[in-house]
Amino acid sequence: MIQSCCKPDQTNSNFFQEIVCNECSLDPLCQVIEYAEPGSGVPDGILARRRPVQRGEMLFVMNQPFQAIYAVKSGSFKAVTYDQTGAERVVGFFLSGDLIGVEGMANQTYSYGVRALEVGSVCCLEVDRLAHTGRSTEVLQGALITMLGQEVAMNHLVTSSLIRQNAEQRLGAFILSLVRRSAVRGLSQRNLGLSMSRSDMASYLGLARETVSRVLSRFQNNELIRLRKHSIEVLDLDGLERVSSSD
Repeated sequence: MIQSCCKPDQTNSNFFQEIVCNECSLDPLCQVIEYAEPGSGVPDGILARRRPVQRGEMLFVMNQPFQAIYAVKSGSFKAVTYDQTGAERVVGFFLSGDLIGVEGMANQTYSYGVRALEVGSVCCLEVDRLAHTGRSTEVLQGALITMLGQEVAMNHLVTSSLIRQNAEQRLGAFILSLVRRSAVRGLSQRNLGLSMSRSDMASYLGLARETVSRVLSRFQNNELIRLRKHSIEVLDLDGLERVSSSD
């Protein structure tokens, strides 16, 4: 059963910061509809802002009919699919400022499910109701094109971690992708949230869980990173670059 993303908020002690609106991928459309503020003329419910999400909650499930685009305001999420045996496979992570569910616009179905890794919040935009905002089709289309163009660029940045050869290269590139994503959002490039489990990282990168743990420990021993419970401190960015690009 899908849980609502409208539950009362709880104190959020997570590492991930709340993103400011102009650093969020949804902002091109939010600007056009004036963030659905009072006086904007936008009907209630088209843009729902800062809806709280609890750890473990599903925003939507795989093959569910498309309803909305979600933007991560705070917290982190994982995208999952399932094989024929029902085993879960992690196919992506969403962090502050990222869009969730954009692919569903193409065939009106979500191709993966999304689960919250921690307490957070999202903004929900009902795309099918944009025509009711009173904005011109041309203006809305321009904002959509800008938003989708930024999404393509971000996806290219994220998937670069999957085209490496060995485990050290993949994990090094994955950490670097987190650094670059933080840079794009105006967040810290040194202290990164790491709410995903070793098993989730292993599933995403196509590695064994034990391999991920071993390589992370090696990176720490080599003073490339410092591991904490739910975060990672990048100590040697150049060193990670060398590891991820080595032959």
